[in-house]
Amino acid sequence: MRNSLWNLLFRVLNSTDYSKTAWAAVLRGACLSFFKEPIDELPSENDASRLALKSRFFALRDDRVYDFYEFLLADDRAGVKEMDRKLLRRGVNDLLEREGAPVRLYRDRFRPHTDDLGFEEGAAAESAASLFDLDAARRHLDAAQAYLARRPEADPRGALREAVLAVAAVALDVARRAAVEGDPPPRLLVGSVAHAATAAGIPPDLLPGIDALLRRSHVLSGLPIGEEAPPFAGTVDAREARLLVVFASSLVVFLLGKREEHGTAFA
Repeated sequence: MRNSLWNLLFRVLNSTDYSKTAWAAVLRGACLSFFKEPIDELPSENDASRLALKSRFFALRDDRVYDFYEFLLADDRAGVKEMDRKLLRRGVNDLLEREGAPVRLYRDRFRPHTDDLGFEEGAAAESAASLFDLDAARRHLDAAQAYLARRPEADPRGALREAVLAVAAVALDVARRAAVEGDPPPRLLVGSVAHAATAAGIPPDLLPGIDALLRRSHVLSGLPIGEEAPPFAGTVDAREARLLVVFASSLVVFLLGKREEHGTAFA
């Protein structure tokens, strides 16, 4: 995997380096802002700069290789041209799929990729939230993926916390838009979508199962449940957390589906 990632970087930088300065620029940017090394004795010649960067790249811990790629793609101090970034983004997921890697690149961050469904559901949920300007939900969903991708160890509790809050934000929005004038305004509920079930078209026999999974997510997240129940302090299994985050993402898409059918208002 490390060899393949280096080869991709090598091919991309060389393919557009007409002035023969790309490697020197990237080496300088990386030493300044990623490796945090002195730059006064760095080579200035392009091939020597490439070899110097290569030695640093292959000395990185496995998890730091992904960090370095994220730096190249997202940090303006890296010295990578925007054209090269586009080429890297275009090639890296195909490479990761061929190598059977457990991550994929999403919004310039490497996220866990246990299967296509989980990856696509997370992306679809963020896209749906973005379509309806649900900024809070979109931020929570993005944060959930980031917690799952945290290196060297994921933070499953943090991921569940953000996923639960994303569902709560969407469910509240759905319930508010369906509220009848004169009724008390819906309250924010965490761990349930009962208040949005009718508006979202959730079948009555499906609602208990949805709420059971949400309650499980709520408990494991460590978020307060009530004065009578202290926050969960045990260990959260990363596999279960991924399953529940994918479920929450799918639920967001489902909840927003009724709005997509009828525009910004419910039928």
